[in-house]
Amino acid sequence: MKKHQLMQKRKELQPHLPATEKYTHTVLLNFLKEYNQVMVKPVIGRRGRNILKVTQLENNKFEVQERSHKVTYSSRDKMLAFIDKYISTRKHPLQRNYIVQRYIDLAEYNNSPFDIRVIVQKRKVTKNWEATGMVTKVAGKGYIVTNNKISKGIILSVPEALKKASIDPSVSRKKIMEKAERVSLLAAKRLAVRWKKHTIMGFDIGVDKRGHVWVIEGNLCPGIRNFNKLTDKTMYRRIKKIRKEHEKRVPGTS
Repeated sequence: MKKHQLMQKRKELQPHLPATEKYTHTVLLNFLKEYNQVMVKPVIGRRGRNILKVTQLENNKFEVQERSHKVTYSSRDKMLAFIDKYISTRKHPLQRNYIVQRYIDLAEYNNSPFDIRVIVQKRKVTKNWEATGMVTKVAGKGYIVTNNKISKGIILSVPEALKKASIDPSVSRKKIMEKAERVSLLAAKRLAVRWKKHTIMGFDIGVDKRGHVWVIEGNLCPGIRNFNKLTDKTMYRRIKKIRKEHEKRVPGTS
């Protein structure tokens, strides 16, 4: 939530941020009324765990999906009771803080939604932020999260995914990549105002079916293993090399 609020203060980022607020019954119901579909996500989460998608159906019914499992509730109160119980069963108290986020109808690759992980790094000498890697995470069949470990999805290069994506064919794929990079750099510079010592950040960038770019999430400690799954290891090696620039060396060692 802090990341979202910080990014929201940058005018250029505002069109790329899905509406996001702290979870309460009122917020959830208002979001459902406005957007029909929302994501209910933990403030502290890892690898797409403990995320719910909530959809308002006809006749005051609601569908709640976790991973690939869907359940329909016959009333608003039953749906809210389930979510409250679900949140209350998280092991750590900090994991019981949730946000509600507008659901973005992501573009699909072979009928599965995907997003783009963009790695942004700060160079030690120049102090400039650079986008050093982009990779596509495609959700497994029937899943709502793109984390490939949870959903058994696949990793693809961004050009490969965009080439076959369910995006308006009139939209330039090259411009989508450029926009994803530009937005990620803006987001990193904004977050660096608060997290001054961070030299690497990762952003999950969603692309909807119109080709619009969204910042789904920012990560201050991003994993880079997915880049090693690509046939071309250039980005993986570059990210590791720049990361090493900032590693402290013990005097007397090489």
